Amino acid sequence: MGKTQKSIGTLILQIALGLLFIVAGIWTLQGGKGDEMAAAFYSIFDNDVARVISIIFAIIEMIAGVFLILRLFVVLATQLDSLLLVIIMIVWIAAIVLMDFIGDDGLFNNFDSGFLPWLNRFARHLLVLGAVLKVRD
Repeated sequence: MGKTQKSIGTLILQIALGLLFIVAGIWTLQGGKGDEMAAAFYSIFDNDVARVISIIFAIIEMIAGVFLILRLFVVLATQLDSLLLVIIMIVWIAAIVLMDFIGDDGLFNNFDSGFLPWLNRFARHLLVLGAVLKVRD
């Protein structure tokens, strides 16, 4: 029974993560700041550099999301999806450090929004990181 629950849980995480990455990539390519990673890029680089990095990363995110969804239906003979997830994991960790700890509203900076909103944001960021670690296996 435990193995079935893990399989269903991993399946749900994989679908959610794939859709999250596809949508975030599309939003970023449409000119928005997309997700937390794009916002982190804008917090440390000027607009032009951040825009280029965000576009590159949005494409990586979308491809990773598509691979995650495709892996549900076909066996992929490539490790490209694992590489993309490792890249996303590294950048996501950097985004957590930038946004949740040293950014404008981070724990070690102004911390204007208060503890509960910060804790909520931090928990959501950890959920995505945990999902990436889980489905990467």
